[in-house]
Amino acid sequence: MKTTGRFIAFILLLSIAYSCTSTKNIQTNMNSKRNSLAYIMDSEIASTKSEVSVFTDTVIFDPALLNDLTLVTREKGWFIPLVFVYIWNSTNNCIQGRSIMEEDPAVFLKTSLNNEINRSGYFKTDSLKESEYSLELSIDEIKADGPYVSKGFFYFALYAYGFSYGDYAGPANASLKISYQLKKNGQLTHSNTFGSEKNTEQIRKRYNNLALLQQDYATSMVEATSYNFKKISELIVNDLNTYFKSQLSN
Repeated sequence: MKTTGRFIAFILLLSIAYSCTSTKNIQTNMNSKRNSLAYIMDSEIASTKSEVSVFTDTVIFDPALLNDLTLVTREKGWFIPLVFVYIWNSTNNCIQGRSIMEEDPAVFLKTSLNNEINRSGYFKTDSLKESEYSLELSIDEIKADGPYVSKGFFYFALYAYGFSYGDYAGPANASLKISYQLKKNGQLTHSNTFGSEKNTEQIRKRYNNLALLQQDYATSMVEATSYNFKKISELIVNDLNTYFKSQLSN
């Protein structure tokens, strides 16, 4: 009987601990490390290169588009402590911030686009600013957000008892929108806008340490944002390939 009582007390304390996953703790853990936006390049390598070169000039990025810190806000939550039952369910919204990224988004875009041009571009990059063509980029949207849910229950009635608990992260949705202007001798000659969205997988596996779950959730957001940078860099280079090929064929 003593053993049963101690076990029930332990389970009750465990359920209370999990039910008290605070927004402050989640936010602290998600901001505790930085993750790289770097990705593996796997686009088709250009078999030929024209003599056209492009200087990637500026990247316009309004800092207000991205919070300095990853933020966690309580969306809903309820607790039902009864004589023999303790139930909880809370949902938080997690919004990606610059704090969990190793690279500055504007710098990363410029670097990744130049790398993609060198790989799959029909044209070349100009690092000396001697080309008649210049490229101006603008990050119009960059965000990632998704739910973090903590729920469970514990019941005890006479000699019967049971419990279930779990914290679940995601899926988060990451979106990115980038526009560009291609100028020839300072005059606009071509422009376009591309967007990309990527959803993360929901993290449902049981963690003994919830801090690791929350850190992994932050990592998944950055990975999804990285995918969007990769996708749009490839789309921009493909679009410019088409443009320059049509110009050179005329």
